[in-house]
Amino acid sequence: MKAAGTACSDIINLTSVRPHERSENAREDKLQGECMKLYVLPPSPRALKVIALKNHLDLNCEIHLVDLGKGDQLSPEYIAMNPNKKMPVLEDNGFVLWESNAILFYLAAKKPESGLWPSDVQRQADVLRWLAWESAHWDAEACGAVGYEKVSKTVLGLGAADPVFVARGEQNFTRFATVLNESLKGRTWLAGHDLTIADFSVGVWTPSAQLLGLPIAKYPEILRWYDGLAALPAWQASLVRPSI
Repeated sequence: MKAAGTACSDIINLTSVRPHERSENAREDKLQGECMKLYVLPPSPRALKVIALKNHLDLNCEIHLVDLGKGDQLSPEYIAMNPNKKMPVLEDNGFVLWESNAILFYLAAKKPESGLWPSDVQRQADVLRWLAWESAHWDAEACGAVGYEKVSKTVLGLGAADPVFVARGEQNFTRFATVLNESLKGRTWLAGHDLTIADFSVGVWTPSAQLLGLPIAKYPEILRWYDGLAALPAWQASLVRPSI
């Protein structure tokens, strides 16, 4: 599916829109049909996963950039939306949702016919298992942990990478990449033969792993599976290069 081509897909810098302009935008949305708002910072993988899914589903959505390096996440307005002072955040007609995997579920539920959130209970549990795995291990302990040390700390002005934590993240990468690689054997997609939000959640870290110098090339099943994701037009449109 192609990316949404309406005016609501325009990228807006969070700090560049004055309150009265936001009110005018809101009135325009009422006239044109409400569109969701995503507050993100590409090329963060947590942002790219929700942007890619939004594109794949061809959802009407307005993108607001949250510049973490400039402290956009510390403004009272933003903290009111996400007290964690992180991104992404989704706003849909007054409903505010944070945590990227929760946003993936919400977007998929907008178009249940897509099958990206399965209707079968056991397959739902399988997808949910991988969403939890991505958050607890693949992100927090492996890819995201190394990315935080090598990239995020620089963006946030928190100093140099700690080699101890980098080494720990690299060890965890090997541990969990082995799990993912073995789980993908005989499967087209992570939860079986059909694409689901689990693929968007876990797969988004593959290009980051390459850029971070993690040995992703040692895992042929991951690379084969990721090639399928990379072939999706919505996925290609969402990637930002050359940064992580």
